[in-house]
Amino acid sequence: MGVLPFGYGTSAGIVRQENEDSLCVRPDIGLWAVADGMGGYKGGETASRITVEQLAEDAAAGKPLAESISGIHHQIAALARADSAYESMGSTVVAVKTDGKAYEVAWVGDSRAYLWNGLELTRLTRDHSYIQYLIDSGVISEADALEHPERHVILQALGAEEIEAVDVDVVHGVFRENEKILLCSDGLTNEVGESQISSILRQPFSEQVLVDRLIEAARENGGSDNISAILIAADSAALQGKAGGKNPGNPSGGSPPVILRPGAVETNYSFWLMMVIVFLVLFLSVMFVYDIL
Repeated sequence: MGVLPFGYGTSAGIVRQENEDSLCVRPDIGLWAVADGMGGYKGGETASRITVEQLAEDAAAGKPLAESISGIHHQIAALARADSAYESMGSTVVAVKTDGKAYEVAWVGDSRAYLWNGLELTRLTRDHSYIQYLIDSGVISEADALEHPERHVILQALGAEEIEAVDVDVVHGVFRENEKILLCSDGLTNEVGESQISSILRQPFSEQVLVDRLIEAARENGGSDNISAILIAADSAALQGKAGGKNPGNPSGGSPPVILRPGAVETNYSFWLMMVIVFLVLFLSVMFVYDIL
């Protein structure tokens, strides 16, 4: 399998000071995941970090996603019981394993996976949330859910002490030409509606630029939570039966490590704004000197 085109990023948002999300980016074994931690910064960051670490270790050993996620639930719960500093910590997770053609998506909680085919956005996951339960029961509509006071309540999370065993949901599919899978935390979907996500993904840019724009849109729309996203494209060469190529965003063809600390990939918008200002000042200075001469 060649290295698939992909992009990834995470941001604390504009309200919270710390980022409890963690990402798993392992194109060498065809694994990507978003884990959204909860339980305060120390607990949330620890739970999400354990999740992506263990997922990568298990996937490299050939363990199925659902089995791995079930084990991680018990691992996080055991640590919380053993150390009061981690009491009530937990994490959601959404992960995809692919060989560039077939894919498997597994999740617990309200982090989501979407399939984008170039024209239409399809949600692959179904939230393990109280709101989703109300929608499925016909109590409220999708529109009502957007403003419901309990829209952030989830029914399942890795490490939740009241849950003996999590029900890991899994879906399988086969990539078609030009399809992409988007993994994201609720910090993105709570701020950016599916119509706006579609509008951004429709733009003719690389996967990394599209991820940056999704995160920027979430920040512009409020940025009330940590925001994380990964976008993985189908392996066009594999679908056509050709040898896989290298990822333009990763020319060496080597695999980046599992991202354990979100700060390492924090999208730094203030830095880029400063650079634009610097270049603008330099340009105006050169033009001023040119006019004098």
